[in-house]
Amino acid sequence: MPTNKTNNFNLFEKEREYANPMVASITDHLVNLRKKNIAASLSDFEGSAHKLEHVKTLRRVDFIDDARSVNANSVWFALQSMTKPTIWINNISSPDRITDDVMDMVQEKVKAIVLQGVYNTDVYDRFSSLGIPVFVEMNLEDAVSQAFYAAEGGYAVLYSPGEKSLSQDSYRERGEKFQEAVGQL
Repeated sequence: MPTNKTNNFNLFEKEREYANPMVASITDHLVNLRKKNIAASLSDFEGSAHKLEHVKTLRRVDFIDDARSVNANSVWFALQSMTKPTIWINNISSPDRITDDVMDMVQEKVKAIVLQGVYNTDVYDRFSSLGIPVFVEMNLEDAVSQAFYAAEGGYAVLYSPGEKSLSQDSYRERGEKFQEAVGQL
């Protein structure tokens, strides 16, 4: 005569027979959802507007819109991607947002920095410690003009903010404002 343990075990085995296909089906759906989300994220990121987008060349100076870069990793990638001496426009408001990797890339690629927005002594001092010119401009139009005048032929002006805008502008709005400012030169 079977014991309760055996009956429970047999019952569990029967449940597993039904559960395994269900688990497999759910897992398959989750994997497909994840693949779709990853694909959607990548399609929205690479090769799209405001991500390392060439705006214009003026007097042999290229203007690059990277308004989507709002953290240290994306700024590092943008700087690393530059193939010309670069004037970097950013609106970083705290030295805590400037990683050592970004500082290394700035030292390697950047010829001048334009800080756009409210003046922060700590940010200014951190970048100035590299021995490259650092300018401060309150609005994006003035920042673009300053970057253009600091550039030489064969340079690139990169707008890569490094953090989200305090005015709550989306990356699209920031990118469009950058493009308009370049168009006014």
